[in-house]
Amino acid sequence: MRNPKAVVALLFSLLGVAFLAAGALLPRMRDEIEPLEALVVAPAAFLSALIAIGLARRARFDYQRTLGRVGGDGVARVGRAVGVLVLLVSLTAGLAVGVYAVLVLVQG
Repeated sequence: MRNPKAVVALLFSLLGVAFLAAGALLPRMRDEIEPLEALVVAPAAFLSALIAIGLARRARFDYQRTLGRVGGDGVARVGRAVGVLVLLVSLTAGLAVGVYAVLVLVQG
């Protein structure tokens, strides 16, 4: 493969998945970590998803510009798809934390 942007996009999207998995699994494995505290990984997952989507876009542009000679179109598509999924999940987690914080403030 001669399109390293596609590979890096896939790696960043998988890094976002790892961040989200760590945020979900850490409270179950360690008793001293609360589920709400583990959601601090949501911004890191969001950032890695944005990087993955941007790199995938550039990789697809390179693929189209060279008429497919650089390859990596499929890898870039997978990187973008996983990146979008991570972006949506991290946004949902961030919104859930925000709503929870507002409810705690209003209640107490």
